[in-house]
Amino acid sequence: MEIEKNISLAKFTTLQVGGVADFFARAKSENDLKAALEFAGKNFLPIFIFGGGSNLLFSDAGFRGLVIRNEIGGVEFKKNLVRAGSGVPLAVIVAECARRGLKNLENFAGIPGTVGGAVIGNANGIGDKILRIRVLNADGETVTLSREDLEFNYRQSSLQDAKSFLVEAEFTLEKTEEDLQQKVAELAREKFAKHPFAKTAGSWFKNPEGKQAWKLIAAAGCRDLQIGGARVSDRHANFFENADGAAASDFLALEKVVAEKVFAQSGIRLEREVVVVD
Repeated sequence: MEIEKNISLAKFTTLQVGGVADFFARAKSENDLKAALEFAGKNFLPIFIFGGGSNLLFSDAGFRGLVIRNEIGGVEFKKNLVRAGSGVPLAVIVAECARRGLKNLENFAGIPGTVGGAVIGNANGIGDKILRIRVLNADGETVTLSREDLEFNYRQSSLQDAKSFLVEAEFTLEKTEEDLQQKVAELAREKFAKHPFAKTAGSWFKNPEGKQAWKLIAAAGCRDLQIGGARVSDRHANFFENADGAAASDFLALEKVVAEKVFAQSGIRLEREVVVVD
């Protein structure tokens, strides 16, 4: 595994925004991840680990430490279970499960990012489908945790605050005669039809309880609002677009204005969903 220096982070995110990382590594295996963590420990470096970069905003200042891109692969099927490396694109296991006639993950069609990102952020309640996971703790030891050891809530999990790193996840599936491939294709088309054809990080704000963030933003008159190169999408008001060479500061300024307008109009304070790394 190679440790690179002074790497631009913008090209690794769907927003195409971000400064330079002092050190950068690609972890393609558990051993790579261990080696990267050891390097960071010996050099007293802060660490940030990410996967697909689809829900992420790196600051213009970059990252003064080691950024690790999780590319841990591997997909294994055994009866009604699938085990996947945390760096596997979610779309890969969704498609493969559908091809094999195994249900439970088809509703995650069209969701970008990796298995690790989806589990850690509990995307669409994926935590409910987990049987167990394996994590690497701060001491370099691998630990297996069951679903009962974890806490999942709306768009978050206990893994976000844990000082451990997800290596793989195992999901419980069910055999079915339903045409899951057709269902996956239709669900993906439906999602893509609603989303902007632009550089975005997905939903910028979480949905407040009983509300939809995009409706609140649109009602506050923010659709198509632009600050610098960052713009509220006219197709989906909860998506912010990199419309014209945006900086991270443009997105944060846009977020502030949108949140203030929504609060003034509805009395509701929006909570950011996108992960900001500075």
